[in-house]
Amino acid sequence: MTPEQFRKHYIEHHLQFIEVDSEGSVLGSTGSFLPVNKGQKLSEIHPFFESLQPMLSQMDEPQSLHCVNLDLTSREVIVDIQVHPSGIGFILRIQDLTAHYNNYQEVAQERNESIIQEELIVLKNAELEERERFKNLFIQNFSHELRNPVMSSMAITRILSDTALNPEQQNLIEVLRETHTHLKLMLEDTLSLSMIASGKLELKPVLFDLRKMLEVLSITYKTKAGSKGLEFKLTPHERVPQWVEADRKRLFQVLTNLLDNAVKFTEQGKISLEVGFNQQYANKVSLHFAVTDTGRGIPEAKKNMVFETYSQLTSPDKEQGTGLGLALVKGLLTLMGSEIRLQSKEGKGSVFSFDLEVKVPVESGWKEVLEKDADKARPKAPLREGKYRILLVEDDERVLAVLFKMLMETGQFYLDVLSDGAEVLEQVIENPYDLILMDINLPNTRGDQLTRIIREFPFKNVEQLPIIGITAFAYEDHLKAFKEAGMNAVISKPFEKEELLDSIYSCLRS
Repeated sequence: MTPEQFRKHYIEHHLQFIEVDSEGSVLGSTGSFLPVNKGQKLSEIHPFFESLQPMLSQMDEPQSLHCVNLDLTSREVIVDIQVHPSGIGFILRIQDLTAHYNNYQEVAQERNESIIQEELIVLKNAELEERERFKNLFIQNFSHELRNPVMSSMAITRILSDTALNPEQQNLIEVLRETHTHLKLMLEDTLSLSMIASGKLELKPVLFDLRKMLEVLSITYKTKAGSKGLEFKLTPHERVPQWVEADRKRLFQVLTNLLDNAVKFTEQGKISLEVGFNQQYANKVSLHFAVTDTGRGIPEAKKNMVFETYSQLTSPDKEQGTGLGLALVKGLLTLMGSEIRLQSKEGKGSVFSFDLEVKVPVESGWKEVLEKDADKARPKAPLREGKYRILLVEDDERVLAVLFKMLMETGQFYLDVLSDGAEVLEQVIENPYDLILMDINLPNTRGDQLTRIIREFPFKNVEQLPIIGITAFAYEDHLKAFKEAGMNAVISKPFEKEELLDSIYSCLRS
């Protein structure tokens, strides 16, 4: 097609000029996409032009009408119309821009949909953040409210165990102790998972005896596996170092969760923990950990699901557990720069494994740790002749009774007891105490606020008075804030008698 032919074809099909007189009768037309006959009234061409007719009598300047939809017999067109006054009437320039407007509409539609999608994503993210915030707040409050009764139950169980019991009663006490241990682990796992989700969990590498930790695990899980008629085997590689620097608490948490799962889902056969040696470079060692069981195994379709929070392989009414263990393992290992791997065959068992890089200390480092551990292992004794005077501030009567008995049993303390924080300052000023043991949440005020005030007292004997906080909060940022308020130490409920006494003796020695 030549340029001239293309121009003629375009004008014929997309551009039309219609000349009308002042009465709106057609005088002539070029173009063909609108059927027009000479002498025909403009309003007869299309109903739209009927609305245009009144405008013509008042028009003395060119006018433009854009994006006019004309529904023709064969198709619908979208046109721009320009009306130009002429000597005997008017000339209508009508241009078919259907393709242009359709393309524009599609682009606009896509853009609008994109904007809407972006807004939906923002709203969804905001909703997810709000849900996560509410979940973490709920876990925090739930954990806080649960720690006091667990603390009371643990302490009362210990007190009962020190009394004369018959064999049946002693067995019941052991059951209670196992239940408390399980509750503490669930509280710790729930809190850890919440802290991982909120980005508040920080690793705390320490120097520790890895072989000793593995020995503890071996003794523990030989007993647990044996109670189900299972065999347990620990296989450490000969090159696994004794002293390593890593987050002992979190590594222990990972291994106990994997081993608990293995015991739980294995009905017969054996469970093993293998600790292998990958490589060493400089003062870093890569170790391989693998927990193997001969349990029910995991279907291929559910291998990813088991690492999701609160997920279980079967319905909750048939399965025990919180569904937190493997999700927590995955989160902790991610923080430690590792990842969990799973090999499993349904009905044949499973292998959960991971590689972990740890530091190996120089000789002086582990000797220092040995000396500190030896010091901690020495039996505690009174630090001076006579008793210490302690101010015990606690508003929960159950916890107060337990703490009172714990401390009085040692024979090393005189105790003054308060339940109202408003009375603390007066007592501290008027009486010479060696230490304050203070709950954080008190009526009328808070323990950390009282500590700040005490630290600002101008009396040296009061200002430097050791203060130990007791709290049902367990988030790291809470504990850090309490210490920044001036507390020498903070103990999270529930705790054992030994942990309480260790903190007291440490503060009295310093």
